[in-house]
Amino acid sequence: MRAQIKRERTAHAAQLRRLSSQLVRERKSSRKALQSARQSDSVTKAIRLAAITHGVSESRLRRVAHCESTHNPYATNGRYVGLFQFGTPLWNQTPYRNFSRTDPYAASQAAAWAFARGWSSHWTCK
Repeated sequence: MRAQIKRERTAHAAQLRRLSSQLVRERKSSRKALQSARQSDSVTKAIRLAAITHGVSESRLRRVAHCESTHNPYATNGRYVGLFQFGTPLWNQTPYRNFSRTDPYAASQAAAWAFARGWSSHWTCK
């Protein structure tokens, strides 16, 4: 009887570990999905606001942001950072230089500001 109880406890403990591990993975996945949804919403709003503010094409800003970072404000590529992959020299020429390059609102405003001044040649993505 004791041996049977010990086997069942061992089996239940193993099952509990598997379920616990699965729960941790599912929570992590849910958090990532929620963060992605929130991030996507803020990126959409940021690009729309920047386009209106600076009188540039919203669809063009979206295309460039997608090409540069797949709309990820935290994307990095060497020295290039953010939604529009700003390098430090160009970023420092914008009026948004005191903000983080990973801020989707600041990056969108800076890109739209640059586009409105004819500086779109800084981006190879069109």
